[in-house]
Amino acid sequence: MLLTGCSTIGQTPDVISHHKKWALQHGGILVDQRHQRLNQTCHRLAPACHDIVIDPHVLDSNNLAAYSWPNGELYVTRGMIDAASPDELASVVAHEIGHLIAHHNHSDATTMLLGQKHDVNPEIQSDALGCRILAACNISTTAMLHTLQKVKQSTPTHDPAHALLNQRILRLQSDMSNPFPN
Repeated sequence: MLLTGCSTIGQTPDVISHHKKWALQHGGILVDQRHQRLNQTCHRLAPACHDIVIDPHVLDSNNLAAYSWPNGELYVTRGMIDAASPDELASVVAHEIGHLIAHHNHSDATTMLLGQKHDVNPEIQSDALGCRILAACNISTTAMLHTLQKVKQSTPTHDPAHALLNQRILRLQSDMSNPFPN
């Protein structure tokens, strides 16, 4: 995995402008000790992410959330970083890297996970890919489960994301009972 410090490398001005506007709409970019913690977490996962380029950022928001863009920009909210243990933050980053892997290798990602091609929810797929990354770095995959439970607790029950969080938690619990083949 390669960490970059400049999100403008290889991007058009339109993409840069769009991402800056998006970041401002989601609280703006925060550069403090949380950014250092996020960078350390990305480095911790690097052994399992050989060709993935990550440009990590902290959003100044209390929400428990994280986002990634196909160009490798990864955004984690201040609230998520503050609420997460080191392993839980690793699970957040691993999940987002799962999205990047699926984006870059979308034709093979589902097959890799399930041995067959068919539609899988991208969040569930990224959870599974993230768990593989965690396991490859000797980080307990239960961190992913704990993180999802924290996010679910912070999500109103009427929010459509709440039902998907339930599905994701149940899927992880099932997968932990029947681990992935090596």
